[in-house]
Amino acid sequence: MRRLEGSGMRAIDPGSHGQTEQWFRRASFLLLLGRVRNCIGALSAAVCGFGLLCASAHDAHDGGERRDSDEISLVEDGQSRYRIVIAADATLPVTFAAEELQKYLAQISGAQLPVLTGASADLTICVGPDGTPPEEAYTLRSDLKDRGDDGYVMGTSGRWIVLAGNSPRATLYAVYHFLEEYLGCGWCVPGDDTVPRQATIRIPQFHDAIGPPAFSMRKIVHFVDPDADCAVTQAYGPDYIRKCVLPRIDWMAKNRFNWVHPGANGPHIWERDRLRDVLVPEVVKRGLHLEVGGHTFNTWLAPDLYAKDHPDYWTGGYVCLSHPDVAPLMAENMNKWLDENPEADVVDLWHNDGGGFCHCPKCTPVEPGADDDEARAAYTKTYIHFANQVASLVARKHPEVLVNFLAYSHVTDCPAGAERLADNVLVGLCLFPRPAQRTMRPLETSPQDLDRNLRSQIPAWQKLSKHFYIYEYYTMSDWHEAWKMVKFWSIVSMMREDIGFFRRLGVAGLSSDLWDADWCPLNMYAFGRLSWNPDLTTDQIIADYCRRYYGRAYEPMIAYWTLLEEGLRESWNTDAPVNWRDQQRVAMIEKALSQAEDARIRYRIHSTLAKHRPHWPE
Repeated sequence: MRRLEGSGMRAIDPGSHGQTEQWFRRASFLLLLGRVRNCIGALSAAVCGFGLLCASAHDAHDGGERRDSDEISLVEDGQSRYRIVIAADATLPVTFAAEELQKYLAQISGAQLPVLTGASADLTICVGPDGTPPEEAYTLRSDLKDRGDDGYVMGTSGRWIVLAGNSPRATLYAVYHFLEEYLGCGWCVPGDDTVPRQATIRIPQFHDAIGPPAFSMRKIVHFVDPDADCAVTQAYGPDYIRKCVLPRIDWMAKNRFNWVHPGANGPHIWERDRLRDVLVPEVVKRGLHLEVGGHTFNTWLAPDLYAKDHPDYWTGGYVCLSHPDVAPLMAENMNKWLDENPEADVVDLWHNDGGGFCHCPKCTPVEPGADDDEARAAYTKTYIHFANQVASLVARKHPEVLVNFLAYSHVTDCPAGAERLADNVLVGLCLFPRPAQRTMRPLETSPQDLDRNLRSQIPAWQKLSKHFYIYEYYTMSDWHEAWKMVKFWSIVSMMREDIGFFRRLGVAGLSSDLWDADWCPLNMYAFGRLSWNPDLTTDQIIADYCRRYYGRAYEPMIAYWTLLEEGLRESWNTDAPVNWRDQQRVAMIEKALSQAEDARIRYRIHSTLAKHRPHWPE
């Protein structure tokens, strides 16, 4: 399905006291049975309860009563009589979901459960709705109703286990959620899963219905820093994709993001670096949406192809959007690319980066002596009209594809009297450059001039567009000179306030920029959780992350991240830079390293906090 889901969002209900009680009961139940080895980390994760983190207005337990007696013996001493069953005509993501379940059950217990197709029998894990027991089919349909494309159900019926979603992608979510909630797995950092080891797996009867998420679009933009370690051959080369981007795509699916967005920022998207065969299959087999491009004026109007014969396409080095040939030519090249890449759901028509634009009288129609604001407003109207021209031509051949218009830099502000964007245009508003400010405050209440202006732009662009999302910067890249001077290592408290604000405004989509060296693990983990449920607290997110990732060292690491967040929140009431409490944090890291049970946990502590040097010990 190419087209975006509707923007109508359902309210998300925070974890209730009753749900919290159930999670503590489950943790106690697991402990008494002695089913989990390394119980401190795994049971603490159970106490946090991923079901609590994902609870929606359709309560996680509204599809059926939870019965904590009558446990299911899934694996005994490394052996299992269960089989995994999918439909004979299962889609690729459903097949992959079954394979992932098989893989992780083997890693946890050593048991090799077969994946079978066709009719189900007793002692079966049904992956996907088509293999559901007949007596459960009506209940499943009822549970999945009104939960959106990403909604899913996990449940038991006697000795059956059902993991099924409203889409193939949602079925994969159900598998990862089951592994996380009931078996103690964790997906905190790309390429570094937490997988407990236990030869015997017993689970209680359960029935959880999840969804819809608060935001129908949950996206990460994958850029590259040519100087970073991950750029192993060349920017966006196949080796880079395999080493860096593919683990992130895997992590995204495990954390229930649904849009992958490689930003090539160059004249050739696939051809230059032979990326299609490396990247696209990994997106497709997870059922994720694909957006491609980045800053693409030079992609759809490549200077090396057109500048010699048509120098008039550019004025002062910038693409002339009012030239009568430019919009049709860009649309033609875009359509050719879409013919060859039918997997793309969205294609970008972003301005080239850098802030410059064509000042010819047609692109920027202003009176002599007009100030910069007037020039930018006039040009933004031209950009809107140009985007509509291109989108109209794309719609004739690819009606299900959206064209992404980016309100960014010199075209951030929505001009008065602008024409409405076409229905096949997706508008992204960049909240740039918020991380370069002295303090990072919640957008809704911030008195800072930049924040106040950006706050006003959200409803303005929403009124002009059918499809709209927020483009954020949760990874604090070093490439921006101002960001090197102002570090915000942990901004979960601000993210929580902002994402709740975006939901109240009816925003349907969230996206974050990402550069090689700037993966901020807790911020990105929080992004995934909050984009499903903005009512989670900062403390809940920190505790869940630390208990899943830091093993026996989780307590000092909870204290560490909590201290960072306290410093951030204090800065909201002062003009001074954030006090990150360096000496206190050093003591907490030393304690965490002393409590780490093995080299892997020590590595996690070091690698996660590598950006915080020189304020923590070797």
